[in-house]
Amino acid sequence: MDLSKLEENFKSANLKGDLAETVTQAVAYANGCQEVRKYDAAIACLKKLALDVKGEKSLLAMVLTALGTAFWEKAQLAKALEQFEEALILFKQTDDNAGKAAILSIVGITYWRKCEWDKALEILGDALILKPDRDERFASLYGAFDRGFATLQNRIRLGRELEQPIKILQPLFSSTALHLITGNMGAFNTCLDESERLAKQTGHSDILRATLGISRLASKV
Repeated sequence: MDLSKLEENFKSANLKGDLAETVTQAVAYANGCQEVRKYDAAIACLKKLALDVKGEKSLLAMVLTALGTAFWEKAQLAKALEQFEEALILFKQTDDNAGKAAILSIVGITYWRKCEWDKALEILGDALILKPDRDERFASLYGAFDRGFATLQNRIRLGRELEQPIKILQPLFSSTALHLITGNMGAFNTCLDESERLAKQTGHSDILRATLGISRLASKV
């Protein structure tokens, strides 16, 4: 949908005073902004909305999740993690397993991107126990995952064109966590096998060790 239309839908819901619908439309608008890299617009919208829904735990958790995702795509990981931590507390208080799964998924992937393999594996394991599925309430989060896939695929393709194993390995191995958490096990196994081969070829023992960890985690799915 066109970004201007998404913004119109959000403003219309806001004028009607329907908080639940306003949050739904705000998340859709934020996702649209993030698709065209207008991260600041998404952040500004969600920050203001967070104040409006402060007394509604479930709605605030959704807004904080979307806000964290906007920071995440802007590569401001520390700010993203702050929002995710607050959202997770609220999802626990409301016993929202889908919300907890969504937060744990993106936090686990965040630590995977930071090469903190052991911490990432622990968090991803907790997320997988909750069986994360796409929930339309978290459209911007799963939109970020899709865009992350596209970015990693472009980097892998560039690495292959340059015939540089390390430039293939880094984005390839990063994609394994995304494939695992979204349940794309065929692609996960393909990426993992090549990552293991390239890690041995390039002497990256830390990545090689992490391949064993994520392989063990996947075997429990």
